[in-house]
Amino acid sequence: MSIRDQLKKREEERNTPKGNGLNDGLPEGVTRYVRLGAELKDGRQFVMLADPDSWFFYYCHEDGDFATRATYVRKHTCLHSPKAVGANFAAYQKPNGGACISCKAKAKRKLYFMIPVFDLEYKTWRVLDVKEFHVNNLIGDYDKLEKAAKKFNKDYTIVGDVIKIGKTSDGKSYSLESGDAEVPAEAAQFIGFAFPYEELANFREEDDIIALLNEADSDHIEKSVLPVGESSESPGEGTDATPTDDDAPPTTEELGF
Repeated sequence: MSIRDQLKKREEERNTPKGNGLNDGLPEGVTRYVRLGAELKDGRQFVMLADPDSWFFYYCHEDGDFATRATYVRKHTCLHSPKAVGANFAAYQKPNGGACISCKAKAKRKLYFMIPVFDLEYKTWRVLDVKEFHVNNLIGDYDKLEKAAKKFNKDYTIVGDVIKIGKTSDGKSYSLESGDAEVPAEAAQFIGFAFPYEELANFREEDDIIALLNEADSDHIEKSVLPVGESSESPGEGTDATPTDDDAPPTTEELGF
């Protein structure tokens, strides 16, 4: 490759938004998923990259007992989930045994959302992966903040502005408020960015899911629907569902076990 070609390639790389790889642009030990319990402990400022209607939603199967830390069904992404934003919410609201073996086995199914944000410290995009209960709280704060700001500027939008997300005063959920940091120029390139939600949601192969269901507590799923003769061996390390807010203090509404 000639010097001209190499210089052109370097320029193209500089102008390409970082974030095409799952952890590209992040230091070692930091992932795309914001560790809610740890990183939001004292509140953290981000640039909001999408409005709630463009937050990615999907479902997970999981079941357990918080008090005893017992796991009845290991967490995994429901195969009857969208793989991109813009999906019809109603189309995925009910379990579908024809699309997902875990739905067929009647494993508990819970709604999650991924909220794309620009991390001011790491200068690239990340996601807040949160349960339905927390999202309801965050959207409520989002709407109040935007409504108040529109009284002074009718064109105002939180998208592209700095917000602060932290734990609520009771420590059981999360709140969103206006931030006071400057909006870095780098954030704009990620508004409208095609975030790899399908990869982030970690959809498993059905064989892996069947193995998880074979390991599950028989009192909490219908194992009779599982294929006969499937191995009950664990699918191995590194196949857990995507990191979420499991380290956050759960609310009574969340437990539902």
